[in-house]
Amino acid sequence: MRKSIIIVDDHALLLNGIKNWIENHSYYKVEFQASNVEDCKEMQNQFEKGSLKADEFLAVVDISFKTVDSQMENSGFEIIKEFSRLNIPCIAYSSHDSGGFVEHATSPAVGAKGFVSKTADESILLAAINSVANGGTYIQAELVTGLLEVRDITQTFTKKEKLVANTLTIYNSNAEVAATLGIAEKTVVNYLTILYDKAGVENKLQFLEKMGRL
Repeated sequence: MRKSIIIVDDHALLLNGIKNWIENHSYYKVEFQASNVEDCKEMQNQFEKGSLKADEFLAVVDISFKTVDSQMENSGFEIIKEFSRLNIPCIAYSSHDSGGFVEHATSPAVGAKGFVSKTADESILLAAINSVANGGTYIQAELVTGLLEVRDITQTFTKKEKLVANTLTIYNSNAEVAATLGIAEKTVVNYLTILYDKAGVENKLQFLEKMGRL
């Protein structure tokens, strides 16, 4: 049973509110609060050095977590990846709660063990903490339908389509995607046409939003 909690969120009021609610309604102790990426990196260093024991902690991480330069809107995904690498189980906690975000956060590539919407009652977050603290997983019930819909879509992607989809970001161009994958830009355009059709969207922005990668 993990009893110590790390909360990662760049909104101070929410940080304190979650901390106080958890500690007033459970036996868990919020040992650390991080409001920026640098705080997270410092904690990671302490776990890597052995100053802190990963098997005593779990983390509640906001996905919509900006870096200092605001270039990475959803850097919470990267924070979850790093904590998961250190064997610290994470619960994604976000107002971005569409099926794509749930699927991406809980995918093997990111590694979250749970997902709860910020619009949910606090008791739902506590239920997720209890489950993950005991070695389980937890997806808020209201989010499961959207998650399954996106999983059904991604299962129709071929291996090459998945490569293109995974390389696509809001910042890179079709030419840059082509260069990264070593294929022609025209080929990328053809793949994107297929991907947009399968996802039921019309453009890159809609696709990235639906797939939880915006």
